[in-house]
Amino acid sequence: MAVLLAATVPVVAIVELMTSVEWTTVALLRLVGSLILASWSIVIARSEEPNAIPIVLGTMVLTGGLVVEEALFGADLTAIDFSTAFGLMMLFAVLVGTLSIGSRLVWAAGLALSVAAWVLLVGILDHDSVSALATRAMVALAGVALTTALVGELFNQLNRAIAAYDRSRKLQEAVAHCSEALLVHPGASALEAAARALLDATDADYAYIDKTINTPEGPGWEILAGARRGDREEPGWRTGIYADGGPYRALSGGDTAKIQTDELSGPERALYEEDGIMSEVCVPIFVGEVFRGSIGFVDYVQPRVWSDDEVQTLWRAADMIGALWKRQDDAEALERANQEKDKLLASVSHELRTPLTAIVGLSEEIAANRLSLGHDEIDELTGIIAVQSRELAELVEDLLVASRADFGNLSIRPEAVDLRVQVEMVVDGVHEAVLGGRNISITGGEVRAWADPLRVRQIVRNLVTNALKYGGDMIEVVVTDVGGPARVVVTDNGGGVADHETALIFERYYRSRQTPTQPGSVGIGLSVSRQLAELMDGTLEYLPATGVTGFELALPPVKEPARGLVSEPV
Repeated sequence: MAVLLAATVPVVAIVELMTSVEWTTVALLRLVGSLILASWSIVIARSEEPNAIPIVLGTMVLTGGLVVEEALFGADLTAIDFSTAFGLMMLFAVLVGTLSIGSRLVWAAGLALSVAAWVLLVGILDHDSVSALATRAMVALAGVALTTALVGELFNQLNRAIAAYDRSRKLQEAVAHCSEALLVHPGASALEAAARALLDATDADYAYIDKTINTPEGPGWEILAGARRGDREEPGWRTGIYADGGPYRALSGGDTAKIQTDELSGPERALYEEDGIMSEVCVPIFVGEVFRGSIGFVDYVQPRVWSDDEVQTLWRAADMIGALWKRQDDAEALERANQEKDKLLASVSHELRTPLTAIVGLSEEIAANRLSLGHDEIDELTGIIAVQSRELAELVEDLLVASRADFGNLSIRPEAVDLRVQVEMVVDGVHEAVLGGRNISITGGEVRAWADPLRVRQIVRNLVTNALKYGGDMIEVVVTDVGGPARVVVTDNGGGVADHETALIFERYYRSRQTPTQPGSVGIGLSVSRQLAELMDGTLEYLPATGVTGFELALPPVKEPARGLVSEPV
């Protein structure tokens, strides 16, 4: 506005001066006034916070004053006639009203009355009729007021559109910076950089990223990264417990949580007031279908309505953080898989070598000295070969089952089975491996379970051979169905498992005790057995007891059918 006046006012004044009949003193004064207005406009246009209202008012005064002087003295002071001046006065009034954003209604009313008064004054001086005066006054009042309201609303809409665009641009830049931070920065610094990028795009006071934790009191949260505005102190809270309902229900359900402190009640409101929080918005961070944390904004100054753009920005950031955590989980899983692979290769290379060395060595011994060996010696050597071969076959079977289970290719064919019969088959098969006068006893009658007989035998075999290798000299297998499920309990009078190892014995490739003289499992027997039990809707648990090592296999019992019908699981 100031630039426009600086350009037009002197041009109009010069044109008027050049078209004047003579260069009178009044004409020169008018030119000087126009140059002053032009200079004033240039100064305003170059200022850091330009305000064009004074210069527009000055132009109105100059234009209106010249017209009044012409009407008062009957002189020809300007080339602008009354109709043109009337239009300019209304235009200037509308511009001032539009520019006065904070008090537009006051300015519009005052300017409308001023223009109307000016019109009446000029009309009276020109001796116009009453009807003409009234009409011009009404046009001035209505024209200035309505046009100012219309242009002002358009101006407001333009301002809102510009502000919305600016916010959207800043939020988009924040999302881009957040993405860059999560890709470039390592570890926790990535989350700190992401929180800072998000805070810079909004006028919130605090931005945070937390993770979900489990506590004895219930689900809670722990702040992983945060960014605060200006010199505001870091919040005193770093961990907390979710209150009943409210935010946790919304977040865990995949929805946005918006909190206004003045709408809360009870302990939850007291907690927010203690922290000085007026309002908060947060969205959940999911990894797959698991609720792992949240990201949000906090305002300490006033309750506020969080915009859709701010909420959408949080959702985009939450998706990126969820993807980051998923990559980290995958990397950790890959590292664990590599470690398990290394352990498997190391164990298998050792465990396979032991029985293979015995089988190959004893077979070569028999082949080379068959004629010189007695029957008893040959029987002993072939017996050892059979035991080692069985150990090797069982090891390979465990490895194959573990591999198929990992890829979801392990099939279970359940049917009604007699657990006592399955246990006897296993004990008969491993009887040759009983060493040093060890004894395996079986107690319990017929117990029917709904299970895969092949997999039941594999589980029992692993438990019995585990007792033979690492247990005491008395092994007992109990078959029972007292108390609901069908159970097989294998115990021995060995030293048991140390307390610090009870949580590890079902992990793959872990062995509680090393027995160099006993070849066998690479540490997957118990892990595979538990997998098989769970696939059959059963369980396999360690039974802690002093001086006793025990494992319990529980399987679904079979409901005895009516005569002529097939058995079904309970």
